[in-house]
Amino acid sequence: MLTVAQSIAKTLKAYGTEKFFCLCGGDHELWYALDDEGIEIVNCRSEDAAVYMADGYARMTGKPGFVYGQRGPGVANVAGSLADAFWAKSPVISLTSSISLTSRDRFEYQELDGIPLHQGLTKWNKALSSPDRAAAMVRAAIRIALSPSPGPVHLEIPADMLDLDAGDEVFCEEEYRTVNSYRQPPDLHALARILDGLAGAKRPLIVAGKGVVISQAWNELTRFAESMSIPVATSLGGKGAIDEAHPLSVGVIGRNSRKIANDSVRECDVVLAIGTRLGGLATHRFTLPFAEKTLFHIDADAHIIGQNFRTQARVVADAKLALAAAAALVEQKGVARGDTDWSSSMTERVRQWRGHADRLHIDQKVDGIHPAEVIAALRRNMAPNDIIGADTGAHGSWVGALFPVSAGKTMIRANGSLGWVFPGALGTTLASPAGRVVAVTGDGGMLYHIGEFETAMRLGIPTVVVVLNNACLASEYHTQKSHQRVVKSVLDFRDVDFASVARSFGAWGRTVENSGDLDSAIIEALAQNGPALIDVKVSREARSPSANRDKTRLV
Repeated sequence: MLTVAQSIAKTLKAYGTEKFFCLCGGDHELWYALDDEGIEIVNCRSEDAAVYMADGYARMTGKPGFVYGQRGPGVANVAGSLADAFWAKSPVISLTSSISLTSRDRFEYQELDGIPLHQGLTKWNKALSSPDRAAAMVRAAIRIALSPSPGPVHLEIPADMLDLDAGDEVFCEEEYRTVNSYRQPPDLHALARILDGLAGAKRPLIVAGKGVVISQAWNELTRFAESMSIPVATSLGGKGAIDEAHPLSVGVIGRNSRKIANDSVRECDVVLAIGTRLGGLATHRFTLPFAEKTLFHIDADAHIIGQNFRTQARVVADAKLALAAAAALVEQKGVARGDTDWSSSMTERVRQWRGHADRLHIDQKVDGIHPAEVIAALRRNMAPNDIIGADTGAHGSWVGALFPVSAGKTMIRANGSLGWVFPGALGTTLASPAGRVVAVTGDGGMLYHIGEFETAMRLGIPTVVVVLNNACLASEYHTQKSHQRVVKSVLDFRDVDFASVARSFGAWGRTVENSGDLDSAIIEALAQNGPALIDVKVSREARSPSANRDKTRLV
């Protein structure tokens, strides 16, 4: 007979689980069981960072990212950090303990009800009610986290159940190993309606979102777009859905965007949205005129189609299968076409836009290194298969608009949680991608989880961090400037020497105060075998490419 802890660990092993993220505290039966199964326990310096590392790992691998929270404050910290995974549809599994059943409702030390804390942040939120259901409940958690519309789930284990008998039934449901193990096929009749609408359009546009990247459908998207010569815009989460060097790529739409991409939405007549929720970020608070367009929508989640805009035809399906079927229908229907006036004009306008973007650091007169120079230097020195990471706020704007990525999982980003990108990038690096992982954050974001340099050094995680350091919350600063009132007490920080802090942990660190030193610093950082940090002193006056601040901007 197995204990509950052993049953959980053996079930995780049966699914091929390699890493388990946590801040260890109590519940030692679980650690013994995981260690006995050879599952690496990634012990972090906070529950928040453990969640973000599990999230980055899950996004890169498509496998569940398991994270633990000890009963009481540990559970509260885990639950409070699940928002980014929830927004990103990342299959993070929160596996927490709770107060022993015999001590409940008696004012026990650290007693807290963890189920309500997880309620708004998970797709599925359950507590183990009987020891013999342990393996079945873990399988259910995995199954639901990895469903066609993935997302975080929560399973609570009463602490006094961990060493009780759980039976000996352990197996893996083979069809639920990754987010793409099960793919929903498209309705071909509905897909044919969409194709007819695109074939009759004068200025069609594809808007691709995170769902295309999750589905790994970048090759299918590119082939389909080429077959009908349709320009492709992406949401910020959809970067990587198409190679941004491709002639049909127009870049990121919405708030953290290229102006040319937003213009493509304004000027098109028909939109095919695929793998995107068309939410507030992608539509710039719903001001982009999707409601005025003929809109077709393909997504694995039926609930989001039609939520924000009227849809003429919908297909509930996996993006990869839908796009492959669409490309076959193009050939079958004989509606393939070469370059059109519309696609050629967009290609030319993107070329002109790149010229404006290359001059941004010159045209915006600032006192210090311009963040656009940092992004350009990273692009010059990073390999095409390296992964760029961006924190939320201005960093999402700088990277989203100005750092072109190749097709694939070549970008990770915070979906709204400032500070996410450093631990998120550590988890992404632990997923062993083909290229290096470089995280772009600011001084505000870096100070959230700087203690994870100890984790990175202890585990030898070679993530590179670039801090755009202006000793303030620059995104909020520019928002307040636009309101003509700046409250320095909520914006300004001390100028922290982040390179010295990194070196104090044993990591490589270098400060850059002149733009001429950017290339050498980046080359040296990328050559390190362990974690590295570049502290770049940038100007706070540089305005990021956000649709919030300058409606007349060229970039």
